[in-house]
Amino acid sequence: MVVYILDDDSQVLAANQFLLQALGYQSHTWQDPEQFLAEVDEQTPAILLLDLAMPKQDGLAVQQALLARHANIAVILLTGHGDVPQAVQAMKQGAVDFLEKPVDAKRLASALAQANKRVAQLTDYANLQANFALLSVREREVVKLVAEGLTNKMIAHQLCVAVRTVEVHRAAAMSKLKVTNMAELLSQWQLLTSGPTGA
Repeated sequence: MVVYILDDDSQVLAANQFLLQALGYQSHTWQDPEQFLAEVDEQTPAILLLDLAMPKQDGLAVQQALLARHANIAVILLTGHGDVPQAVQAMKQGAVDFLEKPVDAKRLASALAQANKRVAQLTDYANLQANFALLSVREREVVKLVAEGLTNKMIAHQLCVAVRTVEVHRAAAMSKLKVTNMAELLSQWQLLTSGPTGA
């Protein structure tokens, strides 16, 4: 897993890059938030060590920009001084952790382990959204009604179609969503409607 570091302090960048290398992570660094947001591929799964206090754009603003893009990037915020309200806001926005500088190696290793799990959740969610985008309008309707607990016969009655038509739409939807049974279908629908865990 690649780790991005965004910090306006070059010494902090160098120190954290060294620390990440010692932990076995490849990293890329930026000092300017605008340049980072312009250059980063938000669909590539990654972890971001993000400085909270930067002059042009603070870490929370960068995090909000990544959220708006539905980025597959797990955020670990870094700060030189503990700020509880900002830490709470960062966690509400889905940050994995909030570490004080200088970063402790053990705390960082723990945060990175959590971030790896978060990236997996974000990637699964993005894949799920892509699969759901393949469904026709009628297939989505059928999946929604199945998730609400309706039988094929009840769905047919509600949509004013034949039961066989419902069965065809349901089978097509399950194929596109790559699920083989009702439990998997319901699980995917729940994930889709609730969002990735921790978001």
